Formats: sequence, structure tokens, C-alpha cells
Amino acid sequence: MKKFITGILSFFILDLYFNVTTHFINFNIFIQLISILLFFPLASFIAKLNGLQGLRGIGMVREKWPKYFTASFLIGFGCWAFMYVTYHIAGKFEINGVKTGLEAWWIIGQIIVGFFLGSLINDLVTRGFLISILKGKIPPLAIATISILVYALDDFWNGDLSILNFVFSVVLGFSLTYAFFKTGSIWASTGIHFGLNMAYGLIFGLSGQYGDGIFLMTKGNIHSFLNTTILLMAAALMFVIVFLYYRDKKRVISI
Repeated sequence: MKKFITGILSFFILDLYFNVTTHFINFNIFIQLISILLFFPLASFIAKLNGLQGLRGIGMVREKWPKYFTASFLIGFGCWAFMYVTYHIAGKFEINGVKTGLEAWWIIGQIIVGFFLGSLINDLVTRGFLISILKGKIPPLAIATISILVYALDDFWNGDLSILNFVFSVVLGFSLTYAFFKTGSIWASTGIHFGLNMAYGLIFGLSGQYGDGIFLMTKGNIHSFLNTTILLMAAALMFVIVFLYYRDKKRVISI
């Protein structure tokens, strides 16, 4: 029981640290970046405190990471790019041009660094650490369910506070959790997460606002039902692809 309580408290510490550094230390981009990077030694220390092998013990492994990360990135980016093309055809937004020069490179640099670190840390907390401290204590299906729900609640809290967003996050969580469960590598999950976030960032930037990505665009009109259908279908399609790709993969480490 003591180990279980320590693990749960450790999870809340990591989750709180990440949310504080991303939402409240935003007055200086360099101080915020340093604060976010300090998450990794903190996570390593807390993982060891819970009897795990540091960052490796929560899924940050070297074995096959380029393969898993690249494949997952292509899946995530590809599905979300397809979704945004569909949205464009449906009239959700109109693209009028592309930003160039230093402005475009600055936006790309921001979304690469911001979304990569955000995706990786979120995966380490809601999947890598949470699943690792629960393994052996409850059935695997229950562990996966808890991980998906925790991710969905975290995404719900940080995003649009609506039932739709929660349902969407649950569906998305299936892909992220399945990829990690099948491989034991956080890179399989983070590749998907980073890929879809990159597609999102190219359109909306880090702020999530129209025109803050690399495209010059104007907001259009789309029926809410069609908007929801496209969103959920993209998430469901991605899970099918993730399932087909990872179903026969063997774990690089046990989880």
C-alpha cells in the first residue's frame, strides 16, 4: 500500500510540475524552456524513487526508437493532415497563402520544440509512468483504461471543456496507449502525438488560433455535426492504422 500511495503522489507531482511550467511560467520563453527541460531529471529521480530504472523504466528506451518514432510520426501527421484537407474541402477554413522568411521559420521552430517536448512529457506522465507503477497490481486492461481516462481528463482540462472534447480524447487515447502497450517504448506513443500536433501547429500555431500557423487563412463555416464527424472519424481511422501496424510488434522492454 505504501508503494502504491508513493506512486500516486509521484504521478500528481509530475503532472502538476508539467502543467505549472507550461501554463504559469510563460512570462519568458527561455526560462519556461529551462523549467520544462528540468522535468526529465525530476522524472528520472521520481521513477527511481518508485523502484523503476529512471527514464528507461518509464519507457524512454533506445531500442528501436528511430523506427517506432518515425512510423508513428508518419501515422499521426498523415491522419491529421488528411483531416485538415477534409476540413478545408468542407469549408471550415480558407487558405490564402503561405508565410515565408524568418516568420515562417520562427513558427516552425516554435511548434517543433514546443509540441515535441509537450507530447513527450505528457506521454511519459500519463502513459510511461502511470502504467509502470500500476503494472502487476491490477489487470492490464484496467491499467490501459485508467491511462486512457487520465489522459482524456488531462486533455479535457487543458483544452475545450466539453463532452465532445473528452470523447475525442478517449478515442485518441486508444491509439497512444495501444502503441505504448505493444512496444514498451514511449517513442511509439510520442511519434503519434508529435505527428498530429505538428499538423495542428502548421495550421494553428502554438496558440491554436486561426492564422498563427504557417498559412495565411480565414475562418469559414462548417456545420457542427459535420465538424464532429470528421474529427472523430480521423481519430478512429488513426487507431485502425495504429492497431494494424503494431499488433504483431514485440515489446522492447516488459511493461
